[in-house]
Amino acid sequence: MDRFRFAERHDGLVTNEVLRADGRTKRSRELDVAAGRLRPMRRTVAAVGGAPPTWRQVVRAVLLAAGTDIAASHMTAIRLWLGVRLDDRLIHVTGRLGRQIVMDGVVGHRSGQLVEGDVVVLDGMNVTSPLRTIIDVSGRLPFAQLGKLFDEFLRNGQIDLEAARLRVAELRPAPGRSVRAMRGLLGARIPGYDPGESPLEARIVRIIDRCELPRATQQFDVEFDGARYRLDFAWPDRRVFLEGNGFGFHRLSSDLDRDARRQNELVIVGWRPIEVTFRMTDAEIERVLRAVLT
Repeated sequence: MDRFRFAERHDGLVTNEVLRADGRTKRSRELDVAAGRLRPMRRTVAAVGGAPPTWRQVVRAVLLAAGTDIAASHMTAIRLWLGVRLDDRLIHVTGRLGRQIVMDGVVGHRSGQLVEGDVVVLDGMNVTSPLRTIIDVSGRLPFAQLGKLFDEFLRNGQIDLEAARLRVAELRPAPGRSVRAMRGLLGARIPGYDPGESPLEARIVRIIDRCELPRATQQFDVEFDGARYRLDFAWPDRRVFLEGNGFGFHRLSSDLDRDARRQNELVIVGWRPIEVTFRMTDAEIERVLRAVLT
């Protein structure tokens, strides 16, 4: 096995097994370390010279050293899936009850409730699935933060709402997990819930449902004069639409021009617009919605 080809596919890492298969003896490996051609990462894992150190490399080194029955999990899995950095000080991994991982800088979790689909392969690494990851951190994060992560997974198509309902119905308590929090997440997301295309849209959905206002059609397509427009929220029977303007959404002035033209066209043909921004409070958004919809 060519060690350099292996390193290219594994964040610049090689294992002792790969080095032996490539003809490198223990003595030659020691000389490579002394000359800087190898940089030890874990007891059986090293980075090849010139490979830049990265957080992903640290995670992969732990998994290569731990073996194929161990998966990145908890906060580590959240960053691998979503890029959200919650706590980088430690690497979290999970295995079955019979495996105990003891490594510096690593939190080893053991589970007797790993079911099919709980561990998947992401970029060549074993990682707990998005749903299993949310379950594992459900008792460790504030409920609002947990909901934001859950919605992000939904938006990305990485969690299926109905599959989550079935799983939570059979969920049993375990260290670090909260069955109550998981039920609360699903209870706030009624059948047909659409998390929207942004955190602001998800927040608007929760306000509408909490206040028992008329349900909107999300991502509603309207077409006239050969042009098609997609509205964040629409109440077609009332000819009312709502657009959520979150920070960072409009990157170019042309985006603002396009949206202004779209809104003007809709007003001309009889639609009433509502616009909310990320800075608005829930109470302010609720007041506007009630004034228009009730």
